[in-house]
Amino acid sequence: MWGKGAVRRYRVVMAGKTKTSMKNKALSFEDSVEQLEQLIDRIETGEIGLEDALKHYEDGTKLISHCRKILDSAEKKIADLTQGEQEGAEG
Repeated sequence: MWGKGAVRRYRVVMAGKTKTSMKNKALSFEDSVEQLEQLIDRIETGEIGLEDALKHYEDGTKLISHCRKILDSAEKKIADLTQGEQEGAEG
């Protein structure tokens, strides 16, 4: 998915942004997934040391939790809308 040039650009752009981005709870689902994919790529390439890999892993678990909250909220909204439609059709 990521070419070598994209990975290199990511490293330059993300060099100091992971901590800042993790604090920003306003990340969209798509942005969170993109950041998660980038973290996974950095870990899997083996180009970072163990300490950095553990930090990325920790950041990744936070992103996963954030994504799950967004998905849970969307699932609840869909369930509420579906229930409302069913009640409207019965009445």
